[in-house]
Amino acid sequence: MVIVACIGSVAVGESASIPFTQLLEEMEQAYARVDHYTATFLIQEHIEGQLSPKQLIALKFKKPFKVYLRWIEGPNEGRQALYPAGVDANELWVRVPLLVGGVTVTLDPGSPRARKGGRHAITDIGIGRIIEFVGENVRRGLQHRELTIVDGGYRTTFHRPTLRYIFHFPEDPTKGYYCKTAIIDVDREHRLPIFAEIYNWDNQLVERYGYLNLRLNPGLTDDDFDPKNPEYGF
Repeated sequence: MVIVACIGSVAVGESASIPFTQLLEEMEQAYARVDHYTATFLIQEHIEGQLSPKQLIALKFKKPFKVYLRWIEGPNEGRQALYPAGVDANELWVRVPLLVGGVTVTLDPGSPRARKGGRHAITDIGIGRIIEFVGENVRRGLQHRELTIVDGGYRTTFHRPTLRYIFHFPEDPTKGYYCKTAIIDVDREHRLPIFAEIYNWDNQLVERYGYLNLRLNPGLTDDDFDPKNPEYGF
């Protein structure tokens, strides 16, 4: 199988030599120390038979789960999203730019309308979700002795030193794993995943996610997740 090279990732040809089970525990411990973060979120997904254009999104995230998004590159440039918002604290607010001004719509985050044009709900976003996905699938695969882990060695991803691991899950899709192949780049300093590529059982790239310019615990406040924030215009 030929794996498509990741955006912004350069191999340097040396084994990482760290068992992934050890690194997974370090990832979980590292994320436990994070209260909030900002990043430029890269996303490409296979939608309706084709890989969507690359999108870059300014992201603010705070535990347990608050997220603000502003599209800065791609077909949805200028759009904003905030979750949770509204009086019941479970609404997704989306600000759609118009030629003059914009319009704010309120959505159920799990509704088909909210998920239109994407493979996941906004509640699936974040570095923590990647760690959960990796942990659940990898531990299950190791337990059942049906997972192959390839040490991809040291890399440079988005100008950050990283460790790459490639996961090959069973050929049988009915076994219930999320994908056939996953590629994960983990920041060597922060011990957090900053890049992921997901391939289906047809060896087709279906998801590509990245976290550029990651800043951990930079001092976000409640104002950063307030729909009344005048910088947002909701």
